[in-house]
Amino acid sequence: MNNRYTTPAKGTVDWHIPLNENFEQLDRDVEIRDVEANRSEYAPVSGGKFFAVDSGAMYTGNGESWNLVGYAARAVSGNIGHFVNYADGLTDEPVNTFLLDSVERLEITRLSFPIKGNDETPVGDAVLRVNEGDSVIAEVTGNSLKIANTDASGSWVATESPVTVTVTNLTGGSIAAIPKVWANIRR
Repeated sequence: MNNRYTTPAKGTVDWHIPLNENFEQLDRDVEIRDVEANRSEYAPVSGGKFFAVDSGAMYTGNGESWNLVGYAARAVSGNIGHFVNYADGLTDEPVNTFLLDSVERLEITRLSFPIKGNDETPVGDAVLRVNEGDSVIAEVTGNSLKIANTDASGSWVATESPVTVTVTNLTGGSIAAIPKVWANIRR
């Protein structure tokens, strides 16, 4: 038995009233799915949900407007591994690759490259990079953290596959470090 919707008994007078209430409830219960550009074509019913099939954006209605609440995405986050010993003399040594399909993009949100035993001083000759083909999308030096929305260089987004994460170590000695990349893969 479904207690969310009303089924009028046979012979009920004004049977249309509970059925109309059911339709109002359906506007809140059934998600609208369409491309994001068409969102304005749908009334933002209070408690309603709109899912943008092209971008993964999710909106809820408040009776007057659609409000973005997040994205459905394949998320990639945190450590690519554990502390790894990187020898001196490495230049753009690949440590991870993201493969995207033709309609996906990789949006990087943060990068970090902590080096064990050297917590106080940035290590400028130890660099973590994210590359789309031959182009560097984002990079961070040892023992520092960069966040995309605070970086003046612009958006950290890749649309071409593969996207490669590399490590460079020109410090004069080996380092134990963890490449860290936080990103979302969106359609």
